[in-house]
Amino acid sequence: MRLQLDRLNELETQIHQKLSDISQERPSMTITEAAEATGVSPSKISKFVKKIGFSGYKEYFRFLTGKELIKKKKLNSEFARIQDFMENFDAETVSYLAEQIKTHDKIILFGYGPTSICMEYFGYKLTYIIDKNVIQATQSSMIPSLLTENSLLLVFTVAGKFAQFDHLFEEAKRHHTKALLIIEEFNASLNLDQQEIIYLTKSHQDEQLNSHEKTRTVLMMFIEEVIRELSKQKD
Repeated sequence: MRLQLDRLNELETQIHQKLSDISQERPSMTITEAAEATGVSPSKISKFVKKIGFSGYKEYFRFLTGKELIKKKKLNSEFARIQDFMENFDAETVSYLAEQIKTHDKIILFGYGPTSICMEYFGYKLTYIIDKNVIQATQSSMIPSLLTENSLLLVFTVAGKFAQFDHLFEEAKRHHTKALLIIEEFNASLNLDQQEIIYLTKSHQDEQLNSHEKTRTVLMMFIEEVIRELSKQKD
């Protein structure tokens, strides 16, 4: 809720102050009674409370008396999904990934499409908090030449449905490189034998969306937590 007291004129400010005072002694009051107490019409009260930021008089008066507001806007599906991610967040995955980053000499970051932009941000922040060789692979074809024995390959994806990762992990295995797939949505059909996968949620975005249309909010939140953990350990 956003209260907009600065939008009130002198009369409306007086109405608000009067009702604020009265509400402390009269915890229930109809809009007609409020109008009589302030010397204005009920329609004026109705217009005033909407101008100040409330949906109606009842919501406004419940606010004045310190009662919980009745109406709560329903979150859209993506906000609800993000809220569920935060409420069920597993901090152990952050600690684990932070530890893996700390114990390897070279960090290779990769993601397809818009996820590649997330990797650019992740790599930029990592260079300031760890003394490692951090490389963002902008093309999958770059990865084989970057792999060394004590490097860490981190592949990020939203759903893992729109691209193939098998060849990347095969190359990592051939070079004795530690490789992790960090995937936002749970994907039971993903088959990467003997590879390590970190699932961030059990939820799915709208199945009708193409890969480039899906949000990267959860991936970015996870990235920020890893950065925070590494910064904390550095301090």
